[in-house]
Amino acid sequence: MKNKYRALLFDRIQENYADFIASLSSSDMINKAVEISAAQMVKESLMDSVDEQQAEWLLRFDNPMEIMRDKWIEENGMRMVPDEDFSHALWSVMNCQDTERLYLLAPGVEPTPGRDDPVTVREFMEQHPNASFDMVTPGGFVYLTPDRAKLLLAGQNIKGHHGSSEYATEIITDELLNQEVIDAKFSGKEWRICTADNQEMTQKPPSLDQGVTM
Repeated sequence: MKNKYRALLFDRIQENYADFIASLSSSDMINKAVEISAAQMVKESLMDSVDEQQAEWLLRFDNPMEIMRDKWIEENGMRMVPDEDFSHALWSVMNCQDTERLYLLAPGVEPTPGRDDPVTVREFMEQHPNASFDMVTPGGFVYLTPDRAKLLLAGQNIKGHHGSSEYATEIITDELLNQEVIDAKFSGKEWRICTADNQEMTQKPPSLDQGVTM
């Protein structure tokens, strides 16, 4: 059957939405107005953004409507713009290691092997091309436009600072790319991520008074 998983996902979303609405009390209709609006958007608009592979992945979960509702709220807050699609929200939940930890899998579905393996900066950037990155790293604060991120992946060293953009110290490419991403949040058109060393730093960064102006 063509579009088998999309058809199954449509039915699952309708069931999830009906269960969610049935669980609400009278006071919830006011207190949970944001959640209700986002859930309605998922029910009415998600299928326009989902391909067959994405639908199959979402069906691994007991309540895909809840997952997409929460992600939409996280990325958009009160900005319930009806003509926005769910492409980025889908991209986010499918590439987030925490999704399987935070949401119940459907009966009979096994956790993804290696889901707890650390994600390096290199892997994260390769999974999110054409994005900007606002980074907090052991070597300092780093901001990368999409073009600068590509240069970093190509092996070019970059500069970071420790609180003042007037001063910068060089960060060795391999040291940064091999660091582990311990937190990531999408905001606007950029990822805000925090990293930690997963190996001994081979070179101590120069002090700020030795830095160079960016």
